Amino acid sequence: MAERKLLGQILIEEGIITEKQLKEALESQKKTGHFLGRILVDLGYVEEKELKRVLAIQSGIETIDLKNTVIDKKSIKVFPSVLAKTYNAMPVKFERDLLTLAVGDTLSLDIQDDISFILGYKTNMVLADEEDIREAIETYYGKEIETLDNFIKWLAQDVEEIEELEAIASQGEYATITSLEQIASLPPVVKLFDLILLQTVRDNASDVHLEPFNEDFRVRYRVDGVLYDLVHPPKGLSFALFCRFKIMAGMDIAERRLPQDGRIELSMMGRAVDLRINAVPTVFGECLAIRVLDRAKTIFELENLGLTHENLKIVTDIIKKPNGIILATGPTGCGKTTTLYAILRKLNTPDVKVITTEDPVEYMLEGSIQVPIKERIGLTFDRCLRSILRQDPDIILVGEIRDFATAQMAIQSSLTGHLVLSTLHTNDAPSTIMRLIDMKIEPFLLASTIEGVIAQRLLRVLCPRCKEEYRPSKNELLEVRLSEEEAAKMKFYRPKGCPFCRGGYKGRIAMFEILVPTEPFWQAVSEGRSLGEIRKIAIEKCGMRTLLQDGLDKINEGITSIEEVAKEIHGY
Repeated sequence: MAERKLLGQILIEEGIITEKQLKEALESQKKTGHFLGRILVDLGYVEEKELKRVLAIQSGIETIDLKNTVIDKKSIKVFPSVLAKTYNAMPVKFERDLLTLAVGDTLSLDIQDDISFILGYKTNMVLADEEDIREAIETYYGKEIETLDNFIKWLAQDVEEIEELEAIASQGEYATITSLEQIASLPPVVKLFDLILLQTVRDNASDVHLEPFNEDFRVRYRVDGVLYDLVHPPKGLSFALFCRFKIMAGMDIAERRLPQDGRIELSMMGRAVDLRINAVPTVFGECLAIRVLDRAKTIFELENLGLTHENLKIVTDIIKKPNGIILATGPTGCGKTTTLYAILRKLNTPDVKVITTEDPVEYMLEGSIQVPIKERIGLTFDRCLRSILRQDPDIILVGEIRDFATAQMAIQSSLTGHLVLSTLHTNDAPSTIMRLIDMKIEPFLLASTIEGVIAQRLLRVLCPRCKEEYRPSKNELLEVRLSEEEAAKMKFYRPKGCPFCRGGYKGRIAMFEILVPTEPFWQAVSEGRSLGEIRKIAIEKCGMRTLLQDGLDKINEGITSIEEVAKEIHGY
């Protein structure tokens, strides 16, 4: 079997790029973790169409001219419009249980197995021009925007199975375990379950929520920190969907009165995905929250998190310390673990031993020892930390400091020559110290061990394709505490919205507040001064730049909008 050529090698052989351009793109790939082809297009070295042609050569898949291809009408019937419009895939031919689909790029090949599983047919992918695919979808399916609710209507063609779901759902608590397992395995339920997960992974959603109400049931997912409606299944299908999730997660499907936790490990779009399921009883039935952990996520470089040049220098200096504690703080889902792993990536060299203990382990860091917490069997953070110290590590990551015992162990570890990284749930950097004092930790111990506190929030990034410059109103300026004189020296951008983004935003970046405590700061803490006074000293004596100041810098640079910064610093 011939060895598959590398993309860069083919591009050079075709005379499309030079070795110097390839080297530049590869350096950028090391820093960002993005696809090489996308980097070359963004740098302007390769045109999008040319890249797709070369990717087709590399993949060895057929390329077709969709405009001059006869579409098999049977293929339209077996491929629902919601799949066609969601994944921009056009059915071309259907014969002997093999469905041929035209897709716009080779990255779409990753969904081949998932679509095959949803439909129950084998699929074959061919490449075609994206614009031709869009035109064909509009011609054969219409221009209306499709949702997963339309997919449910398509599923409802199996009338007998839908009626069976409704009948068992109406039995409520009296439904037997056998009947619950049966409905969870019915084709419409399995198809909807897989499509929800496929959509979740495809859109890089962080969590999914299955929520029952009196007259409605909704499934929502969170993308870039914002919740969006995904689907509103009918009663029978929603009840069966719950059963499917609970069975897959190893939970007790007969127990619907007590909270439960479970876990599902699966592969979607060629990526290993870990789902953490939590069920709580409500007045209208159980509510499921599903946290999505993508094992294939790239660990960011420290330089790509959103740190300003000054903040990057501060962080680089404090992580060089041989011992002490560095804390990342903020609310749930603000990127604390991502920041700590970016630090670990910088520190993880062959001459140091790194051990992490987390609940759950979110990233895979090559060359480090990673220990998952299991509280059900008594493996807690403080107990795990005691054992970790016997492993003679140089750097320890503790997933979260939740109580006095864990805080005490972290302090003891840092006092005995270890660098400890951990997280804490607080609103800002100075209040982190007050939270530790609330845990009954002595101020003199904190002064001896805390090297730095990194508070952060996540901001949605304006789409570079459609953002527009404007002058904000007086009320908007008040939201971020800016005077008209200060605003006159700045630039402001707002979201517009285009086919390539979600409401004018694409991706997220962090804003930071970094505290490196000094002697005057610790003196104020030991004197028991108010949080307001301590915060003022942190700004004046420690040189701390606040979250708001960092957010204003990102507004001026056109990275984000006033709306995003105001939302994160409101009441702060």
